[in-house]
Amino acid sequence: MGFEHRYPKVEMHSGTHPRLGGGVAVWKFDALPDMLGPDCWAVVAARLLLSQPFEPGLAAMLEFIGRSARADRAWVLRFNHDLTTMRNTNEWCADGITSHVEDLQDVPVTMIGDMLLPLRDGQTLAINDVELIGRGMRSMQREFRLQGIRSTLTVPVMAEEGLIACIGLDCTRQQRDWTESEVHALTQIAALIGVSRTEGAPLTRERIDPTTSASARLYLRSGHSARGVDPEDICAVEADGSGTTIHLSSGETVPDDRPLRWWHSVLPEQMFLRTHRSAIANLRKVERFQRRSRGQDPELILKGSKRPTPVARSQVPEVRRRLGM
Repeated sequence: MGFEHRYPKVEMHSGTHPRLGGGVAVWKFDALPDMLGPDCWAVVAARLLLSQPFEPGLAAMLEFIGRSARADRAWVLRFNHDLTTMRNTNEWCADGITSHVEDLQDVPVTMIGDMLLPLRDGQTLAINDVELIGRGMRSMQREFRLQGIRSTLTVPVMAEEGLIACIGLDCTRQQRDWTESEVHALTQIAALIGVSRTEGAPLTRERIDPTTSASARLYLRSGHSARGVDPEDICAVEADGSGTTIHLSSGETVPDDRPLRWWHSVLPEQMFLRTHRSAIANLRKVERFQRRSRGQDPELILKGSKRPTPVARSQVPEVRRRLGM
C-alpha cells in the first residue's frame, strides 16, 4: 500500500473592525500547524533562505521541507564545474533515520546512470518505487537500497550554466507515490535556490583545481559495504564474473559489485588504460612491461599489485606510446 498524506488545513476567521467600517473584512489566522501543505512550502522556504546567510538558511529550509512533507530525509547534491562528479553537501534526517551524507562525496556522475540526462534538461524525477527502476540505473538502485530508500523525489536546480545541483526528498519507512502538488512545490523551491545569493554571489557549480580534480574519491561497493579510495591508490581493476576485483597499491584486493565497463567509464583517462578485455591498469604504477612466452599476452608489473596485469596484443602499441617506450 502506498503512502497517503493528508496535510492539516490552516483555519482562518473573518470579522469586521469598528473603525474601518463594514466594507472592510479583517482576517485572522489561527496558529499555524507544524506541517504545512505544499502550496505553502515555497513561501516559507523563501523566508528561510532570504532572512539569513545562504548555508544556514538552506539547512533550515531542508528541515522545514522534510518535516512538512513527512519525508525521512531532505538533501542537496551539488555538481562540480564540468558535471563529472557530485557530492552531498546538505542533509536533514528525521529521528531514527541514518545519515548517509558521507557516502556521496566526489563520486562520478555516472553513478546516477540514466537519471543524469533528464536532470540536465531540467526535468524532475519522482521515483515512487525504487524496486521498479530500469537497468540503466542499477548503480543508483544499489545506492538507494544501501540507504534504505523506498521512494525518492529529485528536482534539478538550474542556473545560467545549466544543472548546478539537485534537491530531493527520501522515504525509507514506506513506499510513497509523490503527488503533483508536492512535485510542483519542490520545483518552485529548486528555482528559488537557483537564484538565491550569498553575499551577492549566486550558487554555481563547484570549481575544482584541475591539478587535483582527477583525485576525486571513488567508492568501492560490495554488498552493503562501501569504501572510499583515491584513484591513484588503484593499481588495476580486473574482471571477476559479473563484478570486479580492485588491486590497491597497499597490496590489498577488494571485490566490487560493478562490471569492468563501469570502471572503464569513470576512471581518469590520463591515468588509466584498458589494457585487456579483462583488465584496466594504472599506467603511473608500471614498474615493468614484459613479454611472455610465445602465444601468451604481454603483461605489466605494477607497483603494489601482487599479480601481473595482462596486455592484449592489440593494445601493445598504445601501452608503449603511453609509457614513452
